[in-house]
Amino acid sequence: MLLGPINYEIIMIFILLGVLASTFSHKINVPYTTTLLILGMFITFLNIKLNFALQVSSLTHLLSAELFFNLILPPIIFKATLDLDYNRFVDNLWPIVYLATVGVLISVIMISVLVHFFLKLSWYYSALFATIISPTDPVGVIATLKHTKVVPNTTSLIEGEALINDVTAITIFSVLLTFRTSFFLVNFFRVILMVFIASPLIGFAFGYFSNKLITLISGMETRISLIFVMSYLSFFVTQALGGSGIISEIITGFMISTNLGSFKNEVNNFWSVIDYIVTSLLFISMGIVFNPFLIINYFVIIIISFIIVFTSRIAIIRSLRFFKDVQYDYQLAFLAGIRGAIPLVLALNLPPLISKGINYTNLIIAMTIGVASISLIVQTALAQKRIAKLSSSEMLEANF
Repeated sequence: MLLGPINYEIIMIFILLGVLASTFSHKINVPYTTTLLILGMFITFLNIKLNFALQVSSLTHLLSAELFFNLILPPIIFKATLDLDYNRFVDNLWPIVYLATVGVLISVIMISVLVHFFLKLSWYYSALFATIISPTDPVGVIATLKHTKVVPNTTSLIEGEALINDVTAITIFSVLLTFRTSFFLVNFFRVILMVFIASPLIGFAFGYFSNKLITLISGMETRISLIFVMSYLSFFVTQALGGSGIISEIITGFMISTNLGSFKNEVNNFWSVIDYIVTSLLFISMGIVFNPFLIINYFVIIIISFIIVFTSRIAIIRSLRFFKDVQYDYQLAFLAGIRGAIPLVLALNLPPLISKGINYTNLIIAMTIGVASISLIVQTALAQKRIAKLSSSEMLEANF
């Protein structure tokens, strides 16, 4: 994808706006990701009135598939991997794998059927939208839960699911886009092979050589630079070969994190700053692509779509009761199933889909932006209230 010129001064201004918005959000006790999203929407409103599109468009480049997967997503995934509680992740491994694979498939089927019957979309476009909107978003979920210390099993479950389920959704998405070609079966097996076999092996190789190199060099700055480069390379190389950079980087991150030793805090601090900057830019840019006229045109469809997506989330979380070994807070689990960046990026990078005079690309983009915006604002607020209630209950029990 060819990108226009990026105005780096504007990028710096938006980082500053993100810092100010984050400070303000702490004072009013609102998630900073929600504040950033609303700030982006406000900038779009001003853009419509004052017409400074050239400057604003430089930020929306971040939601192109090229920049998002090569620049924005890798540090967010790597930082989340560093922060994972590995013991709890292992304890909740099978429920996480279930939600990230079977759960996504169930979600795609449920949303496809409901969208087809309630919104009268064809099966193909219903399935395409369902695939785009089914994965919970690692950016929104992790930003919502990063300071949460209550219900650790539930937190590990939601964060683990958000990290992995994008792989399943992106795989189905890739397959659907090649569905009408004569090479469908060839592409299907190639995608499965690269995602679920080659990607873990590539991630393991980068993790192994990273750990070997870490033991050979000294100096905090040198080691952090090495980790920075190797984490990105793990993602880049796997994506370039047609695999899943997410899976590869998660495995690389797991392996590196076990070899950090005494400088783990320095590595975490470095990645926290990088994560904060890219997350701020991402949520502002998500607000900027919010087109009020497009949303108004499809308002009823968006509301019905959100109800369908939210209902499917409740049904999937309810099915976790089959895992009786670990108890979860089910209310927090389905509230924290936030849709956000990855669904939006997939939708914005759809090829032209026009059939019988209807622009299905615009329709799916509007549905995705609308559902993601409602999810990021409403579900995040409800999840934070649930977390606050659980925290209060925990403190009350401790006092007794």
